[in-house]
Amino acid sequence: MGLLTSIENPGYVRRIVSGLLGKSAPCFLAISTAMPAVAFAQSIDPHKLYEQRCGDCHAPHAGTFVRKNLVMSNGNLIGRETGREVRAFLDADHGRLTPAEVATIMVHFISIQQSGGLFQKKCRICHDRAVKLSRSELIIDDTRLMGRYSKRDIVLFLANHGRLKEDEVQGMVNVLKRHLRTRQEK
Repeated sequence: MGLLTSIENPGYVRRIVSGLLGKSAPCFLAISTAMPAVAFAQSIDPHKLYEQRCGDCHAPHAGTFVRKNLVMSNGNLIGRETGREVRAFLDADHGRLTPAEVATIMVHFISIQQSGGLFQKKCRICHDRAVKLSRSELIIDDTRLMGRYSKRDIVLFLANHGRLKEDEVQGMVNVLKRHLRTRQEK
């Protein structure tokens, strides 16, 4: 499982931490100290973080910023105009983010980049931003994405909604689930 996948899957992170705690608390402490950004990245809401710490100087929303200013090159996220690697730029204290915040923002940016702007292209004409739609209208029941009030299975619903092609449905479900999983509990 890749770094991005593992961070986006809180169940995976919980299983790893649980396994470590069950076997050896000192091992957990060593790993959490060495890799706090990976182990605890989900405790930070990436949308809130971007909007509060980045949006005043850059585009107000991360999706707009990523689509306009960043590109993937050789597996790295690069500034379109500067040619600089974004991770190195953030690690050099741009934005004065903590290591955990840098990890959260990087996962967020990469996820946006990998989505290919599918929500923008297919859904935005009728719906508000993906984060608002998912957090106000959807829930994850066990592993299934469901309508919060209708209890409708969203995979089945999207098969006939939103002009999505069959191969786009799971990608959209992943985008919407990510918004729910990265929500910071109040």
